[in-house]
Order: sequence, then structure tokens, then C-alpha cells
Amino acid sequence: MTLIRGKHEWRERGSTLLLAPIALLIVMMLGAVTLEVGAMHLRQRQLHDLATTIANDAATVGFDVDEFRTSGTITIDGGAAQSVIGPSIAISQIPEARPAGFAVTSGAEPLVEVNLSLTHEFVLGQLIWGASTELTANGEAALVPSAP
Repeated sequence: MTLIRGKHEWRERGSTLLLAPIALLIVMMLGAVTLEVGAMHLRQRQLHDLATTIANDAATVGFDVDEFRTSGTITIDGGAAQSVIGPSIAISQIPEARPAGFAVTSGAEPLVEVNLSLTHEFVLGQLIWGASTELTANGEAALVPSAP
């Protein structure tokens, strides 16, 4: 004999309760993915900001003052500019960043280009499967003459 209460049978009562653990698991997985993507985006922005800052510092330090005083042309000393990269990375928020490329382009407005790379370890993914990804960033700075 089946007891009936209203339109539903007593044996069907609580069947939606089985969906609660599945819903909780889905919410936790979506939260973990959001955390991973947010952390990776933050590291990418930090790496890009560091590359741009280093390029700006390299252009400033590499500015050849003697050449400018003698001939009036704006040039960048590549050796002096490149010497900024290591110390700048060492004192940054991400000292594990690695230089991946450096170039000085001469011309009317000399350009310094700095490429950095970083191995980003996933926050929660590392606990489960030890995953990581490689992030890269490019920073540029130009020496632009201004009006006297």
C-alpha cells in the first residue's frame, strides 16, 4: 500500500535532495576555474607591466648623452640598456621572470624592446595534477625628442 499525501507519493519525497551534492560540486568547479583564470590573468598583467617598466628604464639608462652632445642625434647604448634587465627583475614582484629577448632599434626615435617569460604554476590545478603554463610579455619604450 502506498501512502499518498496530496498529489505526490511519499516514496518520491526528497528525490531532489540527491541533486544538491552535484550542484555543490559544479559550483566548486566553476569557482576553481574562476580562481585559476583570475590568477593567470593577474600574473600576465604583472609580467607585461614589468616588461614595459624595464623597457622604459633601459631606454633611459641607455641614452647616450655624449653622442647627443656632440652630434645632436638620439641613440641608445645597447650594453648599458641591457644591464638594467637583471637588477630590475630581481627587485620586482615576480623575480622568477626570465628575459626572453632584447632589441634596440635605431632611428629618429630609438626603440627598446624587452621580452619576458614566466612559468605560471596553477593554484588549485597544481594540487591535483601539477599543471603549469608559460606566459610571455613584450614591453617597448621609445626615446622621443621634445621641443626645447
